[in-house]
Amino acid sequence: MSLDAVPGQMRAKRFLKQLIQTGQIPHALLFSGMAGIGKAHLAKEFAKVLNCLEPAAADSCDRCASCRKIDGGLHPDLLWITSEGVFIKLDQVRDLRKRIQYRPFEGAYRVIVMEDARKLREEAANALLKILEEPPKKHIFILLTLEPQMLLPTIVSRCCHVRFQPLEDTQVEQELMRTCQLQPTRAREIARLAEGSMERAKWLVEENRIAHWKEILGHLENLHNLSMIEFFDLTARWAKQSDDLEQDFLCIKLWLRDIILARLVKDHRPAFELNQIPAGIRDTSMEYLFSLYDQIEEAVQHLRGNANKQLTLEGVCLAIKDSSYGQSSWDSFSQRR
Repeated sequence: MSLDAVPGQMRAKRFLKQLIQTGQIPHALLFSGMAGIGKAHLAKEFAKVLNCLEPAAADSCDRCASCRKIDGGLHPDLLWITSEGVFIKLDQVRDLRKRIQYRPFEGAYRVIVMEDARKLREEAANALLKILEEPPKKHIFILLTLEPQMLLPTIVSRCCHVRFQPLEDTQVEQELMRTCQLQPTRAREIARLAEGSMERAKWLVEENRIAHWKEILGHLENLHNLSMIEFFDLTARWAKQSDDLEQDFLCIKLWLRDIILARLVKDHRPAFELNQIPAGIRDTSMEYLFSLYDQIEEAVQHLRGNANKQLTLEGVCLAIKDSSYGQSSWDSFSQRR
């Protein structure tokens, strides 16, 4: 696959081609953007162009020995650095420094791709900074991250920043039909929920995740009917049965985003059906809705800090019930009785 064949990211591809055409290739590039939108894919294709034996129109031929080696993960001048456990460690950067003392073995450039560079430990980040301050010739560093503020500002300042955009729904839909052999209707449904991320789209294809998300919506839409006892029973079972509570919070954020956009954008096409949402949350103030969205974001950060799953879930559901449906919805006894 060549640069042109990578789905979406037209601006990023156009910029990279300009670098190749002018020959002014920076020693360090920073690719930032949400997960699953093609950062790693484009980094590999850019490495192919830089080392292609028969390039044409600022793109790789995709068939020479160099291109085939990169596709097969066998090229000695493409180094891919990932975290060992939770972090990218100092020893990994030290090992890298030894390897880049020598000229590229086969290609015109040695390309070093650091996946999820936010996982650099502080001492590893400082060691990488020293390399970037005095980069060796014919070496190109490509750092991948979700957000540039997750890295040391001094590292960001030494990189040429390339921002990636979420994929269009139609691009995700076409990729799902091509790679997962999905029917158009199902591919379209998943593309709406993927928010422009192929990684998330393929995650949703697995097992029965769409059905699980619809079950979550049922819980949210029924919160105002639950007594205190029923509420805590629901959150206890939910936290215990959920394989990935962070992804469940993503579903809640999508649901809330649909409610917000439905009120702000006239022709908004929701990811979820909004017909069954009680009037209480439809009529609450926008200030409450934005505050609630922030609370869910904070809950995700707490989870990443190993907070108690059940207590975190209870906090989010209490905020939805109280802030959106009103204090009058809170009762020790079921409203259905």
